[in-house]
Amino acid sequence: MQLMSIEDLAIYLGDSKRTIYKYIASGDCPPCIRISAKNIKFDRADVDAWLESKKVYAVPGGKKMGNLDFVSRAKSALENAVGRGKLPWTPRAQTVLEQAQKQARKDGSDFVRTEHILFGIMSVEDCLGAKILENLGVTLSMYYQRYKQLCPTSDEKGAGKAGLSEDVDKVIQYACKQAAQWGHTYIGAEHLLVGVLLAGTGIGFQILTDLGVTLEKVREETAKLIVCRSEPQR
Repeated sequence: MQLMSIEDLAIYLGDSKRTIYKYIASGDCPPCIRISAKNIKFDRADVDAWLESKKVYAVPGGKKMGNLDFVSRAKSALENAVGRGKLPWTPRAQTVLEQAQKQARKDGSDFVRTEHILFGIMSVEDCLGAKILENLGVTLSMYYQRYKQLCPTSDEKGAGKAGLSEDVDKVIQYACKQAAQWGHTYIGAEHLLVGVLLAGTGIGFQILTDLGVTLEKVREETAKLIVCRSEPQR
């Protein structure tokens, strides 16, 4: 059994915690485990089964998610990601996530994944994450070539929920930890880049590995560009 908290479910669905509580109050929610009044958990299997029951298929009378629905959920996922951490996100880091969401929609992906995060970093040319990758010999064309080889695309644009995958949630958590360890008071694109490497999963991590980008190289290059407090190694 894989348990999810209210916050976990909000991130998974791309909704706010308040919306999840509304689902619970209305009874239109996955089965939950009430450990106490303030400690409510959900079994991931029950959540997935509940989501499966919500599917609308392309049959007469059915309708697919439109552009406005996708954009609304994408914005909600972004706000949740930015708002749940103790450190503020820089405008460029927020733009990275926005670009990642756009690429996920273009791919027809249900969720923003690590490869989309890296695509976002590479797309925001003036962010520090892109500069670090450039200094390590990685160009957008190199990344995109490998990206197209590994990432399947779909003709269904934006058919998914525009949420953040579990891997990306880990990336954000590691990014926050790395920023704190470096003594930074914000989350930037450079922290997201380190987060992908620390998470160590997903196609994004595989692409970085294939291109010879390692955690040690990124940390060393970051320290050349900005002040980073010394830290205990992972």
